[in-house]
Amino acid sequence: MSDYQELIKNFERIRNYMRQFFLYGFKVRSEFGEKSGRTYDNERRRIESYLAGYIHTDYTPRGKQVSVHMDSKQISSNPLYAAWKSKSFTDNDLLLHFFLLYFLGNGQSLTASSLCDLLAEHLEIVPDLQTVRNKCREYERLGILTAEKIGRAYAYRLSPPMTLESSPVYDELMHAIKFCSEVMPFGFVGSTLLDREFLHNDLFCWKHYFLVHTLEDQVLLTILNAIREHQSITFENHSARSGNRTQITGLPLQIFVSTQTGRRYLCLYFFPRRRFNCLRLDCISNVKPLEVCPEYSLYKEKLQKNQSSCWGVSFGGRSRMETLCMKLYIDECREGHILNRLQREGRSGEILKVRDNEFLYTGTFFDTNEMLSWVKSFTGRILDLQCSNETVLNKVTRDLEIMYQMYGDKNGII
Repeated sequence: MSDYQELIKNFERIRNYMRQFFLYGFKVRSEFGEKSGRTYDNERRRIESYLAGYIHTDYTPRGKQVSVHMDSKQISSNPLYAAWKSKSFTDNDLLLHFFLLYFLGNGQSLTASSLCDLLAEHLEIVPDLQTVRNKCREYERLGILTAEKIGRAYAYRLSPPMTLESSPVYDELMHAIKFCSEVMPFGFVGSTLLDREFLHNDLFCWKHYFLVHTLEDQVLLTILNAIREHQSITFENHSARSGNRTQITGLPLQIFVSTQTGRRYLCLYFFPRRRFNCLRLDCISNVKPLEVCPEYSLYKEKLQKNQSSCWGVSFGGRSRMETLCMKLYIDECREGHILNRLQREGRSGEILKVRDNEFLYTGTFFDTNEMLSWVKSFTGRILDLQCSNETVLNKVTRDLEIMYQMYGDKNGII
């Protein structure tokens, strides 16, 4: 208990535990093997303090299971933002924060040396000049202070305050912030602005509410900066299946977002294999930018050419291109919406009318395995199914056979 603090010092650690509780709430204490039991207890108590009211506990033969239960219809603001609003600090951080703002509160500009003299006068101690200078630089990066070079030194003053309330479109702006704070990347920024105005989201709610994305925003910001600067990156990738951690280096090109699951992926060019690859953003940590790639635009152009052959985010295996053909029975008179859906969702696939009420869909993509959930949604209309990837075809056939064993006659139409 002595080393437990509610405030966060290492966000990567709390990010991992929050994700484990949020997504894999069936685990018990003994199954968190990466850290000690005391670390688990500290992180669990910290999460419980942030997410009070959303913690659910079950007692099973294996032990106590802690998970996060939320109903998106009853949530107006992402409760996981609390993790970003808590940060560890020292006694000196507190003293410098309030005294620096007090000394600069009358609008004057002061150098770090002058601030040190004032601190020594009021605190009766001699503060370290470099510590004061570092704190001023930190606040300058945060936009709290502005710096002006006078001679060989920098003089700092308070930045002009935001005057949102005087804007003629203040109400409309607040409405936009309420919406963006919950659906856009880095929504924590909007949440902080609403806190400043003593407001909260009271207008919008969502059926599909991807709360856990905020835990990836720190990683996403570093990646987006690297994309903007055309830099390569190195990072640690944690496999959700095997549990292995791998150090990967590549050129980040684009962020893909699944409209079905909301999951976000980093698309990068992997130099050793000379191909594109997509990795889940929630499995990436410790991102570090590297050198600038002079051929960035060339790789970006290649990616755009390849995207038309992607069904999802996979760029295929050894075979590279796979073809799937599916013959469907669609009543043109009564089921025009099914035909419209086939045209709308078929990506770059070709649709050919074979005869009345029979249509042939043909698509060539990097990985037809990604198409399976879409193909199965036409169950009951499929007259024939062929695929160049025999494994994919066997998987569909096996699943349908199991379904027939459970629900109906094996001799019926697929």
